[in-house]
Amino acid sequence: MRPYSALFIISAWALFVLTVRPVFALGPPEASAPAAPVEYYLSYPGILPDHPLYKLKVARERIIAYFISDPQEKVNFYLKQADKGILATAMLVDKHNSKLAQTTALKAEHNMTLLSLELSNFEKLPDQPLLDKLTTASLKHQEVLTSLLGRIPQNEHAVFQQVIDFSKRNLDQINSYRLTNLNDKQ
Repeated sequence: MRPYSALFIISAWALFVLTVRPVFALGPPEASAPAAPVEYYLSYPGILPDHPLYKLKVARERIIAYFISDPQEKVNFYLKQADKGILATAMLVDKHNSKLAQTTALKAEHNMTLLSLELSNFEKLPDQPLLDKLTTASLKHQEVLTSLLGRIPQNEHAVFQQVIDFSKRNLDQINSYRLTNLNDKQ
């Protein structure tokens, strides 16, 4: 074995031993522990609204939406746009651009409104897995928006609270389709 290989192995071992620290649990969770996070992953937005080419991206997305004729594909498209918008909102808040984050959040939730309106264009009721996915996505959007309230100035809470309220209304609309779907199966 070469001396450099032995030196590398010893250095890697020493680095591992010196940097690994034990982690101890604090004890059982209390009754007031926060709710478990929603298991749903938001789509990465790519170009953020503060990028110079963002207007081209928006134009492209509008053209794509115009040419989608299948209601289920359109619902999935609007869901993906809403997911991207919510994550972009969080990224803008992290960049301390909360004014642009407000309009981005409103536009993202507007996509959820368009999505819930598009559900009425289905020839038959949407299938249960799609409704489950939409419900989970709405809950995730509300979770992200609620978490942003702690990271923005108090005077900007009203707009984000309004978006959360819109999200709750959209969730109610989706749940009404769910109930209709369940009642028709019985």
